[in-house]
Amino acid sequence: MSQSVPKHTIIMKIKKVLLVPLLILPFAFSTFAQEVSKREEIALLELHARTNGHEWTHPWDLDQPISTWYGVKVKDGKVVALDLADNNLKGNLPLTVGNLRNLEYLDLSENELTGRMPRELRKFENLKYLDLSANMFKGSLPLTVNRLESLAYLDLGKNAFEGELPKSIIELRNLNSLVLADNNFTGGMPSGMENLKKLNKLYLANNNFNDLRGLHQLSQQQLVALDVDIKDLKYIPLDFMAPQEGTAETKFEDDNEE
Repeated sequence: MSQSVPKHTIIMKIKKVLLVPLLILPFAFSTFAQEVSKREEIALLELHARTNGHEWTHPWDLDQPISTWYGVKVKDGKVVALDLADNNLKGNLPLTVGNLRNLEYLDLSENELTGRMPRELRKFENLKYLDLSANMFKGSLPLTVNRLESLAYLDLGKNAFEGELPKSIIELRNLNSLVLADNNFTGGMPSGMENLKKLNKLYLANNNFNDLRGLHQLSQQQLVALDVDIKDLKYIPLDFMAPQEGTAETKFEDDNEE
């Protein structure tokens, strides 16, 4: 006659079998959730929701890991690059974009983004490349633009920015390319532009600048490619329909030279 197994023993074995997958599942979900920080995840989701994400040219599959989303680069658990150029983004950038403070590369060019340049971008201390060109941004540049201290490339061309350039822009000492063309900027170049010792490209055409004397000392110390012709330190856009090609390599002559 076979010996029966006590009922409490069977129950304990069932509990052990069930316990293994219950331990594994939370770990799996935790791993997925921690692919990037919760703050960065929220920023990306809100960017998607606020800028017409369901009609993007290259949409995100929100059920897939963030590292697989179009234009998103994740490194060591941080979002370090976001390239959504020409992707049918429409609307204002959400304030939570400032949560993406580990970004080194941000390209949102050739979309239909509106509103002002978000002040939250001041949090991007590691950002080296920023392209907001060919959108519908308006208003003046934030004074806190100087907080983008690692920035090497800044393209704000083909928008509706206006007003004078903030003096704080001269603190972007790593800048080598600055594109401001095709906006409504007014006034003159800030004094102290010579602090931008790495600057070698400066595009200003099709604005309302009336005084470029702030470029004089800069031109004495380095060669800068310009898309304007300088004559008597006045603003004269180049005619690109003329025979010359590309931009003008311009260096001012010293006033004391004969």
